[in-house]
Order: sequence, then structure tokens, then C-alpha cells
Amino acid sequence: MSLTATPTPGPSNGGRVRRTAHWLKGQWERVQLRLSSMVLSDVPLVLIGTVVVLTAFGIIMVLSASSVEQISAGLQPYAQARSQGFYAVLGLLIMVVIGYFVPVRLYRNRLTLNLALGACAVLLLAVIFVGVEVGGNKNWISLGGIRIQPSEIAKPVMILWLALVFSRQGQIDRGRPAQTIFKALFPAALGLITIVGLILAGHDLGTVLVYGLFFSTMLLAAKPSRITVVSAFSILGFAALALVAISPNRIERILNTFAFWKECVEASCDQANSGLAALATGGFWGVGLGQSRQKYNYLPEAHNDYIFAVIGEELGLLGSLSVLMLYGALIYCAMRIILRSSDLFIRFATIGLITWLVGQAMMNIAMVVGMMPVIGVPLPFVSYGGSSLISSLIGAGILIAFARQTPLQPIMGEESRVGNGSSVQKDAARRVKLGRLVAAEQEKISADPYNSGWTLEKFIQRFNLDRFASAIAGSTAPAGANEHQSGQVSLHQQHGGSADPGARLSPKTAHRSDDRLPPESMKNSRPPRPAGTAPAHPSARIQQAKQGHQRKQNTPASNVTPSAPNPPQAQRESEPKIPAGLRTIKKAREVPARDSKGGLSGGKTPRE
Repeated sequence: MSLTATPTPGPSNGGRVRRTAHWLKGQWERVQLRLSSMVLSDVPLVLIGTVVVLTAFGIIMVLSASSVEQISAGLQPYAQARSQGFYAVLGLLIMVVIGYFVPVRLYRNRLTLNLALGACAVLLLAVIFVGVEVGGNKNWISLGGIRIQPSEIAKPVMILWLALVFSRQGQIDRGRPAQTIFKALFPAALGLITIVGLILAGHDLGTVLVYGLFFSTMLLAAKPSRITVVSAFSILGFAALALVAISPNRIERILNTFAFWKECVEASCDQANSGLAALATGGFWGVGLGQSRQKYNYLPEAHNDYIFAVIGEELGLLGSLSVLMLYGALIYCAMRIILRSSDLFIRFATIGLITWLVGQAMMNIAMVVGMMPVIGVPLPFVSYGGSSLISSLIGAGILIAFARQTPLQPIMGEESRVGNGSSVQKDAARRVKLGRLVAAEQEKISADPYNSGWTLEKFIQRFNLDRFASAIAGSTAPAGANEHQSGQVSLHQQHGGSADPGARLSPKTAHRSDDRLPPESMKNSRPPRPAGTAPAHPSARIQQAKQGHQRKQNTPASNVTPSAPNPPQAQRESEPKIPAGLRTIKKAREVPARDSKGGLSGGKTPRE
């Protein structure tokens, strides 16, 4: 007999992983609870401070990165920094006007957004014919001696338009696969394909990737069905592979980035290698502001797409992390807006805007550090470019307007009082008006969430495609199905429905149909089908009726009692339907109980 104790088996790796995932989920819910119980009065100030710091820092870095190249080209060393400062002042003024003086109701209007998206499409179409080509991409147009990039201006417009579409589509994850796919992707994909197609005509795949990024995020936020997600991402993946396959230059860039088995020393790798050399030279503290060596005509586009490499070289890892923290502050403000807002449009738009700004920044940084091929996307608020800077500041102004005017989720203990300032009174009045508009829209969607917005049936009726749909259904039916379908039509007609007068039944089908017909008493006692649900298959209805009729004949008449409805199902049908979209978790709508002093247990009573 062994005296050694048997060691207790420790937790398996699977148990550790599950516990870690459970712990992370709990922490995330606590963060959501905390952020959703905070007022939004400080969010505009945080947004303004973060954006101003990023913009001012960008002007300084543009001056540092471009002055040497300007001198070597025989130009003024401060020319590009002066131009960036001009666009920064103009963009900040536009941001303040949008954030503080323009009501949100103006640009959540369908007509306004359709006109704005149409204007962007016209500008992009003009670029194809009279545009200016720079670096192989034809994305600029000259108006009065000033070059603008319509693809950058169209980004916030596209996001607002998509948010309006998704917020009014209702439930998009129920029904047949064709119905769910159509409702989730139409007309959102139609507008996206129009803008993206015009951008691709100028050979700018980097900007198209940004559009695909925020569209995918907004689509996932709408909670579509699995078949819709698989179909949408399959189409996007196939389109990306096709765009890469038709361009030898894109294939070469991808191979230069991910071909780890060889060292890239070709001329096409000079920009990527110079960017990595700049980051390696900077170390932790950097070589000092203005002391970069790679900007001496070694690093192409040092003031534009590769400005983060100059930041890493001159300010080191510390400066690079500081830039990342500023983008993290934007995410923090966006999360607070999403968790407090009760407007689906504002939630979708906030998700799209923050995905655009931060996602594009992450793409630029990944390109510089060698995790992505060189795709030519600027660093928002920092890289040189008037159109990109103004477009980013417009997006920040929209976020400020959302924080000031959005209808709020109710919180226990929150006092909604109007202050003495005129701006506070104006914001409170706009909140009330927008809240009434949102309540009316959501009530209309909740009445019939499955038929709200654009559906496949509405599309067929609107454009008179009934015969076309019938022809497709008939051509795709397998052999021998016509007899079964004609039997179903006849049964439907006998149940009180309408049928094609030209449809006839064969004797065999008619005999089989008569055997499956339910009695008159069961036809009259059938409960009405709830609105918005798909009808059952005719053969399934007949089989169920036949089984019920047999059970009724085998049961004595004295024991027959009317069947009571299923309580859980009746309760679910009586509950009000919540519109699809970004539902705030129930825990986020609750706050800790008041303590003995009358305030919240977590701190002071929030005031708006």
C-alpha cells in the first residue's frame, strides 16, 4: 500500500479558458453598466479636446516631416504646414457649427441624406471624366484652384445614410433566406455599391476597404441572420480577391508583405522598409522632434500615409502610444453615446463613425508596422490632406451633436433639469423634439417589425415583378413538382383562398387531396395566423389537420374539452415587440439602489 497522497488533478486548460472568458464577460458587462449610467454633459468637451490635440499635433508633425522635402524641391519649407493649418481652422469651424448649431433632425431626414448622397455620387462621377490623377489614383477634382477628394467627403454621408436605412428596416433576421438577405442588404448594399463602384473607377482600393469596414460593422450591429452574414461576407471576400487578382501591382504588394520565407529587397519594398527602419531608430524615447533621418527623401509620403513612422522615429514608443491613447478616448466617448442613446439611428451612426475614424487609423498603423500591405490610407486628424482632415472633423462634429441632442435611456435617480444657459435650454428642447420623433418611429416599427422598411414582397409589388417571380419559381422547381403544386393550389382554394383559374388537378392528385381535407368544424376553428409570420407549408397544414381529426374520432365525446392556449406562448405573443437593432442590455438600464442619504450608492446623483 502506497503512503503517498494522490495529487488532486488541477483544472484543465478548457476550464481555465472558460473561466477566463466568463470573467472577461463579467468585466465587460460591468463596464457597460458603468458607462450607461453616466450623463453625457462632459462627452462634447472630451471630444473637442481630443480632436483639437490630434489636429494640432498633426500640423506639427506635417511641418517636421515635409520641410526637408519642400526645401529639396525648391519650395517654401512651411507651405504644406500652412495649408494644413488653414484646413484645420476651416474644419474646426465646421465641426463647431455641426455640433452646436445644427439640429440632428436635419440630417436624419431621408430627403436630406438622399440629396447629399446623390451630390457625392455626382462629384465622384465627375472625377472619372475631369479628375486629377496623383500616384496612380484618380480621386481628386479641381474646383476653383482647390483640389478636393469626394471619396473622403462621402464617408460621413454614407454612414448617416446607412444608419437611416438600418434603423428603419425593423426585424431583419426572420423569414426565408431570400427575405432576410434582401431585407438586410437592400437598399443598403445598393447605395454602397454605387459609391464604391465610382471610387474603384479611380483605382483607389484603400478607400474602398475603409467603406467595407464600416459597412460590415454596421451590418453586424443590426443583428442579421446567419445566412445573411455568410452571404454578405462571402460576396465581400470574393470581390476583394477579384480586385486583387486583376492587378499585378496589388499581388506584388501582398507578396512583399506576407512572404516571410524571403527578404524583400526590391524597389517596391523601399517604402515599407524605410518605415520599419524609422520605427526601429526611434526606440522608446525617440531621436527628438524634428530630428528624423528617414524624412531626408528616404521615406516616400513621410508627411502623408507614413507620418506615423516619423512619429515613431522622433517621439519613440512613448509618442506612438500617446497617439493610440487619443484614439482610445474617441472610442470611450462613442461607447457612452451608444449606451445612453435611445435612438437607433444615432446608435448605428455612432458605430459607423467610430469604426471609420479608429478603424482607418488602425489600418494606417498596421500598414506602417508591416502587418498590412501598403494601401495608401491616411491617419485621421494627423496626415496631410485637406479633404481627409475636414471629413474627419465633420465626423467629430456629428458625434458632438449626438452627445448633446440624443434622446436618453431613462436612469433611476436622474434629474432631467434645464439649466440657465441658453445652449442647455436649446439642447433640452431638441432632445424632447427628437425623442417624440423617435418614439413615433419606433411605435410604428414595433407594430409590424417584420414588414417594416424594404422587404422582398414590397419590392415585387412596387415594381410589378409578380410574373417574373413566378417564372423564376416555376423554372427552378424540380421535375414532377407541378402536379404537387397544382394540388396545393386546389387545396388552398377549397380552404377559402384564391387560385389561378387555369390550374387543374389530375384525378390521382384530386383523390389524394380529398382524403387529406379536414372537416368543416376544424376549418372554422383554426386560429388566425399572427401578423408578420410566414405561413406553414400546405402539406404540413393538411397533415396536422388529419392527425387532429383522427385524435378527435378516437376520443369519447364526453372527454373532449377545448384546448387551452399554451401560457408561455400566449405570454410571448402578448408582449410588445422590441424593434431589432442595438438593444441595450437590461443591466445597463438599472443602477444601484439609493443609499440612506438619498443618493446613488455608486456616487453622486447624475444630472443632465
